[in-house]
Amino acid sequence: MTVLFRAMWTAFRRLLADKAARATMLLSIILYSGIYPQPYVSEVVRDVPVAVVDQDGSSASRDLIRRIDATDSAAVVAALPTLPDAQALFFAREVSGVVVIPPDFERELLDGNPSPIAVYGDAGYFLIYSAISTAVSSAAGDLGAGVQYERLTAAGVDPGVAMAMVSPVSISSIALFNPQGGYASYVVPAAFVLILQQTLLMGIGVLHAGRRADLWIDAIAAPLVYILLYGLWIAVTQILLPFAYGIERLGSWQQLYALAIPFLLAVTALGFVMAQLAPSREAMVFTLVVMGVPLFFISGISWPVESMPKPLWAISALIPSTTAITAFVRVDQMGSGLAAVSGTIVWQLVLATGYTLAALLLRARGRPLRTCPPEVRSR
Repeated sequence: MTVLFRAMWTAFRRLLADKAARATMLLSIILYSGIYPQPYVSEVVRDVPVAVVDQDGSSASRDLIRRIDATDSAAVVAALPTLPDAQALFFAREVSGVVVIPPDFERELLDGNPSPIAVYGDAGYFLIYSAISTAVSSAAGDLGAGVQYERLTAAGVDPGVAMAMVSPVSISSIALFNPQGGYASYVVPAAFVLILQQTLLMGIGVLHAGRRADLWIDAIAAPLVYILLYGLWIAVTQILLPFAYGIERLGSWQQLYALAIPFLLAVTALGFVMAQLAPSREAMVFTLVVMGVPLFFISGISWPVESMPKPLWAISALIPSTTAITAFVRVDQMGSGLAAVSGTIVWQLVLATGYTLAALLLRARGRPLRTCPPEVRSR
C-alpha cells in the first residue's frame, strides 16, 4: 500500500509539473466554473427592445402598445410614425424587433373583423425572436379577449358566462425541475458533465499519449489520482456551482457520487485507450476539441434522442458522457432515485471494464507507436 501511495504522489507531482496538464486539469475547471455560467445568470431573456409603428393612433392601438411594454419579454423603446424610421433603428441594432399596427386597427377590432398586426424580429438570435413573438402574441390575445368580453356583456350576456366564453380553458403552467424557467438551470449542470469528461481526457492525453508507463504500479496509481481529483471537481461543478448560482438541486450527494464514480472510471479508462492509440499528445487534444460540440448535441439535452438516427445513437453510447449527462440531470436536478438511472450506472461500469481491458491489451502489445521524448518523460 505504501508503494501505491508513493506512486500516486509521484503521478500527482508529474501532473503539477506539466504546464499543459496543469492548465487542462486544474486551471481550466476553475476558469470554466467562473466564466461559463455568466451568460446564463439572468436565466431568461427579458425586456428585449422593440419599436412600434402605430399607423392607427387609436385608443386600442395605444392599449396594445402598453400591454406589449408591460410584458416581461419585451420593452417598447420607441414609437415611430413610419416603417423606414423603425428599420433604421433595427439596422442600427438599437432595437431587436418592430411591431406595425395597421390603419383602422380599432375599427376592424370593434366590428369583429380580423385585425392583423405585423411583427418583425431578428431570427438570427432565436431566443430574442421568440421573446418578441411571445410578448406580442400575449398582448394581442389579452386585448382581443377584452374586446370580446366587453362586446358580450354589452349585449346582455352575464359577465361570468361572457368570461367563460372568452376563455373557455384555463391553463396553469408549472415549470417542473426548473422553477425559474431559465437557461442556467437547464444548460449549466449538463454542460459541465461534458466539460469534465473532455478536460479529463485531454489531461490524460497530455500526460500519457506517446508515453509508456515504466511500471505496472504506475498504470494503477495514475488513474486513481485522476479519479480522486475529478471527484473533487464533481463536487465543485455539481454541488457548489448550483448553490452559488441558485440552480435547483433535488438529489443527494450520495446518489450523485454513486453515478459519478462509474462515470469517472469509464472516462479514465477511455482516456488511456485513446492515449495508447494517439501518436502524440497534440493529436489527442485536437481530436477531443473537435469532438466537444457534437458530443453535446448527441447527448439528448439540446436535441431529443428520439429524433436522432438509431445507428448514430448506438455508436455515441460508447462515449461515457452520452448517457451520463441525462442521468446526472435526472439525479441532481430532477431528484430521481438511483433506480431511475441504474441502467446508466451499469452501462458506465461496462464501458469502464471494456476500456480498461482494451488499454491493458494495447499496453501488453507494446503500444503506443512511439515513446515520448526524454524532456517530456522527465516532467
